[in-house]
Amino acid sequence: MRRTSLIAIAAGLTIGFSACKKEQNPASTAGPNGTQLTSFFEGNVENNTQHFTVNASTGGTITGTHGTTIYVYGGMLKDGSGNIITGNVDVELVEIYDRASMILMNKPTMGVLPNGDKSTLLSKGEYYLKITENGNPVDANNGVYVMVPGNNIAGPVTGMSLFDGTIELGNLAWNLVQDSIPVVADSVNGQGSVSYQILEGSWGWTNVDRFYSDPRPKTVLKAQLPEGYDNTNCEVFLAYDGEPGALASLDIFTPDGYFSEHYGLIPIGLEVHFIAVTMIDGQLYYAIQGATIEDGHIEHITSFSPTTQSALAAMINALP
Repeated sequence: MRRTSLIAIAAGLTIGFSACKKEQNPASTAGPNGTQLTSFFEGNVENNTQHFTVNASTGGTITGTHGTTIYVYGGMLKDGSGNIITGNVDVELVEIYDRASMILMNKPTMGVLPNGDKSTLLSKGEYYLKITENGNPVDANNGVYVMVPGNNIAGPVTGMSLFDGTIELGNLAWNLVQDSIPVVADSVNGQGSVSYQILEGSWGWTNVDRFYSDPRPKTVLKAQLPEGYDNTNCEVFLAYDGEPGALASLDIFTPDGYFSEHYGLIPIGLEVHFIAVTMIDGQLYYAIQGATIEDGHIEHITSFSPTTQSALAAMINALP
């Protein structure tokens, strides 16, 4: 898995803000609060972190809530000095297999292209893995491999690659580390299931996916939010209709006050839903708007509504 900061990502599921007009949110005089949003994301990651203990001498198998399986081979884990570990090790696992979890933990699927630009990925699953001994790092080069279930997110299972997560200017980006991950039969998650076999090399965030491909002409996409809503206190995502594993992030905030994906890679004619989230006075607020992308598309999001985390998750996962 890939070394990216768990802290930098987000707590249990989504959002925050800082400064807006009262008429946009008549129930509150406060504005969107970025600190609250960051804490919300970080809390969601913490709340979704599963903890396990494995004896390093005998090894063992760990299966997460959503079917991610971690195999630890006995007598192969080493500490930072290269010594074989004989006692217990602690395992942390976070699984993301739906669009709502991607948003609520702020883990969109934006992959880094060879030229440095970012483009949307079609994910079959994201996870975070960390193994320690008494709080100290365990060498990740031997003794562990991971099976990621291929049926949790709809769509083709072949042609997937391996990406690791890094934080760039405060945003998570996925970098390609291995082409063509092997697809194998899944004995853990039931008959007819398949998994991706991942040989570990480091701990952190990992994503199984491939770049989204669409032959249609592309355009730069922008979204305009109410005054006071900006990239310090709000997140704006783009869900691709019919692709539950694709979630772009409008991670650019232009000098003239627009959220944008910046690289001009959004297909004209693509049907999407814009999803914006923030926190106001400790309350989660959201906006969801459907659209068909036009050349030079600008989406105007004029208001936000209060909601609960569970209600927002249900709305997001109910999108086409």
